[in-house]
Amino acid sequence: MFLKNNKKGQVTQVLTLMLVIFVVGLTVILGKLILSSFYTAIESENTDAMTTAQESVEAQYAVFDYGLVTLTIIMIIGLSITSFLIPTHPIFFGINVVGIFFLVFIGMILTNVYGEMVAGETGISTGLDEVAEDYSKTNFLLSKLPYIGAVVLGIVSIVQFSKGRGSGY
Repeated sequence: MFLKNNKKGQVTQVLTLMLVIFVVGLTVILGKLILSSFYTAIESENTDAMTTAQESVEAQYAVFDYGLVTLTIIMIIGLSITSFLIPTHPIFFGINVVGIFFLVFIGMILTNVYGEMVAGETGISTGLDEVAEDYSKTNFLLSKLPYIGAVVLGIVSIVQFSKGRGSGY
């Protein structure tokens, strides 16, 4: 299992969490953009069935905004539980401290990439800002990615290294 290979720190797992948030959030927003373009293309066939289908899909697509938040919370809980179960020596706390700076740097890059894609005026990102406005929770998560990474690694480090001497490291 991926979590058991690295017993010295949780930096790579938190990085994976940040990348999953970024990829899923961007995929949801790009999917909505493609769906909006599809609706615009078939708008000439304005029938009742098409209108009903469009309203149904729009209502169901809003679930993805809450789904990303739920996925993030579940991944943080799972990371905390596995951190508690991994036996490690407290000397490796320094790796996590250095890792916080690395994760904040990577999080800033991912947040800037997302911001440039949403605010961009050329290529695929045209119209992406209107679509992204519909997903306030996804926008919040992606704009606060460096903070999320630092806080999660801090929590995971405290959980992992606060065990007593009887923890078997």
